Amino acid sequence: MSAPAHWVRTTLDAIKADSENAIAGGPFGSDLTQADYVDHPDGVPVIRGCNLGHGERRFYPDELVFVHPDKAEALRRSQALPGDVIFTQRGTVSQVGLVPDDLPWRRFLLSQSQMKLTCDPARADPEYVYYWCRSPEVQRYVENWTIAAGVPHTNLSTLRQTPLLLPPLPEQRAIAAALSALDRRISLCDDQRAVLVKLVDLLFRTWFIEHQPTADKAVGRRHPTVDPELYSRLAPAFHEHDDRRFPLAYRLLPLTDLAEFQNGSAFGMSDFSAGEGLPIIKIGELKQGITRQTRYCVHRDNSRRIDRGDLLLSWSGNPDTSIDTFLYFGGPAWLNQHIFKVVTPRPEDRAYMFGLLRSLKPKLLAFARAKQTTGLGHVTLKDLKTLVVEYPPVMMRDAFDGLTAPYFAKIGACDDLRATLVAARDDLLLRLMSAQARLRP
Repeated sequence: MSAPAHWVRTTLDAIKADSENAIAGGPFGSDLTQADYVDHPDGVPVIRGCNLGHGERRFYPDELVFVHPDKAEALRRSQALPGDVIFTQRGTVSQVGLVPDDLPWRRFLLSQSQMKLTCDPARADPEYVYYWCRSPEVQRYVENWTIAAGVPHTNLSTLRQTPLLLPPLPEQRAIAAALSALDRRISLCDDQRAVLVKLVDLLFRTWFIEHQPTADKAVGRRHPTVDPELYSRLAPAFHEHDDRRFPLAYRLLPLTDLAEFQNGSAFGMSDFSAGEGLPIIKIGELKQGITRQTRYCVHRDNSRRIDRGDLLLSWSGNPDTSIDTFLYFGGPAWLNQHIFKVVTPRPEDRAYMFGLLRSLKPKLLAFARAKQTTGLGHVTLKDLKTLVVEYPPVMMRDAFDGLTAPYFAKIGACDDLRATLVAARDDLLLRLMSAQARLRP
């Protein structure tokens, strides 16, 4: 990669802070286990792989776990501070994160699978280093030096020798500021999408778990989310069966009677093409969208194809991060194994099924954890068949589809805008880090 003459080619080790453990890894496996996680008001958060991503966000604080302060102190060589750059050492080794400075905690602890770099602020801006470590040059370096035997992993020596192209500090900050502005827009899309999904969840709970429209009609009221036509057709009565109380017109049915759960296809190296054909949608793509790590395939017999608006259920992986329900708003694609395409008898039933599967997530996680080995769990069709749900009549499902249609349209718009912003950011990242584009400080 060519660069201006005043840019310096060096390594991450050369720009680490002049402090103890400026480059460090997590503790040994036996020194930090799940048994050490506590619910303590002064607990120290542990950074795990689920708190990092592939560039879609710098840090995910939602699934933090905590250890007692005494435990964190005993493992202080593996502590990280706001502004530290975090790397995954074992597992998804391409992950990079940046510890934010706007969280309530002033110190963190690395898990066994993470590494960290504390930058020398006189030489390197941490934001710039974070973005540089997401550049194609570093991603290729990590891929070339990853030890693929067993669980993919790398080490501190490889991290220290990671190549770094370093402009003067003012240019570093200008580059980081430009990329951060796009990241903030992407985060706003994510936040708006999350709010819209929560609204759909709330409506589903109100209608189909608490059965508020029927309960209100039983006392002569019309629920504000129910239009007069639906209100006139509601039966103001409940049925009780095996400690379950639900509206009279509902039926008890196994979940697998409500839709067809079609598994995705397995793809091997021989199926991949050089960016041609359709993208292969794995759990990573469902969470992050299409990225530079996405594989493509031109065609393969009997592959599962998906398209915009399809309902998907990921059923295998780490229960804490992988088991979930998704509405896919990308273009035509191939569906990878470990994900069900959920096909309802009618398109109008999709909104109801989306809300139902999200409401069943605690039970799906329980199935996955019961079969969890080496961090992975899964949900089977046999598990899904044991879930007996209170199935509403078609008029309720149609009304719910109409009520939530504006929310789903906005969710799709958020995904479209996010994809555009991600593509713009990644293109700018490539141009800035290769000096094809320059920014004045």
